[in-house]
Amino acid sequence: MASVLSAVAVVPSTPLLSEALAGAASAELADLRAAVRAAGDELRSASQTWIAVGSAAATSVVDASSVGTYVGFGVDVVVSLSPAQGEPDRSMELAALTAGLVRGRCAPDRSVPTYLVAVDADAEECARVAASVRAAIDEAPGPVGLLVIADGSTMLTDKAPGAFDDRAEGLQRVIDDAVATADTAALGALDIELCRELGVAGRAALQVAAAVVGSTSATARTLYRDAPYGVGYHVAVWAA
Repeated sequence: MASVLSAVAVVPSTPLLSEALAGAASAELADLRAAVRAAGDELRSASQTWIAVGSAAATSVVDASSVGTYVGFGVDVVVSLSPAQGEPDRSMELAALTAGLVRGRCAPDRSVPTYLVAVDADAEECARVAASVRAAIDEAPGPVGLLVIADGSTMLTDKAPGAFDDRAEGLQRVIDDAVATADTAALGALDIELCRELGVAGRAALQVAAAVVGSTSATARTLYRDAPYGVGYHVAVWAA
């Protein structure tokens, strides 16, 4: 891990991280929200600057001055990528909304520019995004914390959003084991087509993060590893 990249936090993107959107499921997901809060707190303590990476429909960069809202998910919860306020973007991508939510709860004094990589990005595109993130890290003041927003398979149970696929458990185990041990080689080797078939929307973001961190060793700690509602969620912190 490069000297200026001090920590990485991996969190899921589910809108249910907000109690206002969780509704009746709020208590059921309390452990997940607590884990995300703890990961964000650790990232804040370990760094001066935040940068986020997540998957989205298309590759783009969401400026740190941006403001968004979860209104498209049913509740007008406004989040921002910096302390600044402004008119919320009603179409902000979920990964950017998650970055704003975690920032607001754990590091309200920070800004978090968010690099989005297309969910179907190939290895070359992931490498290009990783190079941009690395350049931003190199230019940032002080130690940098990387917030990685990534979901696992959506096909882990019969009631999962993507329906059940008996291949999903094995793939999810590979992803979880790699995140739990900061195994960037294993993340980089994830099969793009298999991940697409099994609804692993976070694959591209994980591969960007793996490329940013590279082969430098890091200490990993898992705070949450489960599949509520049949979707793989993993919360972990990697530290230099």
